[in-house]
Amino acid sequence: MKSKTQTELLEEMILEILIRLPVKSILRFKSVSKAWCAMISDPLFIRTHLLHSASKSNQNPSLLISPHALDSVIKGEKWPTTFSTQIRFYQWQSASPSVAKFLLAKDFQGEFSSVCQFVHCDGLVLLPTNTKVYLFNPATRDTLTLPENNPNKIPVPPDVCLPAGLGLDPSTGRYKVVRAFYRSIDPLTDVFHMGMQVYTIGDTAASWRDTPTDPPYPVVEWTTPKSVKGQIFWVIDIYNMKLRPPHCLLRLNLEDETFGTTCLPDSLDPALDEAFMLDVMHGDICLTASSSAKPGPQPQLIWALVHEDGMSSRWEQRYSICTSQVGRPMALLTTDILMWYSRRHLYRHCLHTSELTNLVKMDDLRYQRRRAGTFESAGQNIFFFNVMSYMESLVRLTA
Repeated sequence: MKSKTQTELLEEMILEILIRLPVKSILRFKSVSKAWCAMISDPLFIRTHLLHSASKSNQNPSLLISPHALDSVIKGEKWPTTFSTQIRFYQWQSASPSVAKFLLAKDFQGEFSSVCQFVHCDGLVLLPTNTKVYLFNPATRDTLTLPENNPNKIPVPPDVCLPAGLGLDPSTGRYKVVRAFYRSIDPLTDVFHMGMQVYTIGDTAASWRDTPTDPPYPVVEWTTPKSVKGQIFWVIDIYNMKLRPPHCLLRLNLEDETFGTTCLPDSLDPALDEAFMLDVMHGDICLTASSSAKPGPQPQLIWALVHEDGMSSRWEQRYSICTSQVGRPMALLTTDILMWYSRRHLYRHCLHTSELTNLVKMDDLRYQRRRAGTFESAGQNIFFFNVMSYMESLVRLTA
């Protein structure tokens, strides 16, 4: 009995040590023994490590950076169709503000020509393109190309990236990718009707399938939806409707795959229409917008959704950023310092003094090469940077 108790205590100690280690170190320990490999691969261990990683990320936030270069420039394009198909991921932390650590690089060799904003959820990153949808775990360096098919029932310009979201279904513990598509168009009004498709990650028999019902409202092209607590939130395309919809967001419940609406903040100027952005910060859906649609400089306001109850939901205005530059909140560095990203610059915003201080410009970072100890610039012809709050995880892309 004594030996068994000692063994159990030893296993608990090993577990407590392992969940505190970076993903890169944990993956090396899988080769120690079959028992360790089984323990590290166990879904319970992966979930426990994820919770610890989330807690650590709240205390010491990090960002995921992906520079997007153009292979060439075509004059007159609203959005480029000449994006490089090499996708690179780097991790930035405030402890080394001038350096971005290399995580993963993969070249898809001409599989797409246009990209838009990434989606991050529990260490997984979703890349929607104009042809395919890709899923990454930058920490484990795993990549998954979702099955290719064109769900659109009407012709769509070849450069269009339809919005796709990623979130966790809490009832099954599985992640779902949801993407919009065009089902039909009214020939008299040119108003679009949209459908949605779902793909369940880790399901061996998975394929794209339509949601039980279509969304009641169309969603904005190119605008990436955000997910928290088993719900995905979309910005409604009010300009592609016969009648103006309620002042709200479209919401999808990932458990039963039904749609609903969530009211927008009462204090959000209705005249802003779609001129706001959604983000996830420390587990809450946040909405960022100018304080008013009136001409001239306006401070940026940030609301957090504190209680989701459809059209009776409650928002709380948490921060006011004294800048007229459109940007997004990344994370809280401390209780009174907010990280703010705008126009390739990362700023520190002091909540007490309202002072906005430049931390670093994405173009000026030293990007680590694959070989440790050597660095390079972001590269030539960088069109934009995907920058998002990030935490590493062991979450798998396959069953």
